[in-house]
Amino acid sequence: DYITDTSYKFVGQGAGNLAMIAPKTILYGRIACMVSLPLLLLLLLFLLMRPSSTTTSTTMWTTQAPPTEPPRPTPPPPRSGECMAWGDPHFLTFDGGRPSYYGEGEWWIVKSATVLIQGRFKGTQYTNGLAATRKVAIGGPFLRGHTIVVGA
Repeated sequence: DYITDTSYKFVGQGAGNLAMIAPKTILYGRIACMVSLPLLLLLLLFLLMRPSSTTTSTTMWTTQAPPTEPPRPTPPPPRSGECMAWGDPHFLTFDGGRPSYYGEGEWWIVKSATVLIQGRFKGTQYTNGLAATRKVAIGGPFLRGHTIVVGA
């Protein structure tokens, strides 16, 4: 029946005893395609050409109220944000800035109409004379006249 052969024999281009055989064609498939395509086109043409439903319109008279003053826009909500202080002293400001203060002094950390925060920065023996946060004072109208002081 079958014999295993591990050697290569070139049988292309007419060499050997092989002949080309045409595959069997299915006549029914071609007929189905030739009939279904025109039917689909006719269906599409029918759907596009059919009359649309009729519509009626009536005229209505309405009265309008006298024009009123347009509503005033609501004011935007108050701005909010976040700031941060750490280390000897480093800051993250409301607008995303990152200043660092190494000199001694008193600086405003937040100064607005409602919130007041000040910081006092002085050098220490632990920071080799560079400034470190020594005291923070928090006040303003939101504390109703009180002041909170943190630090030595």
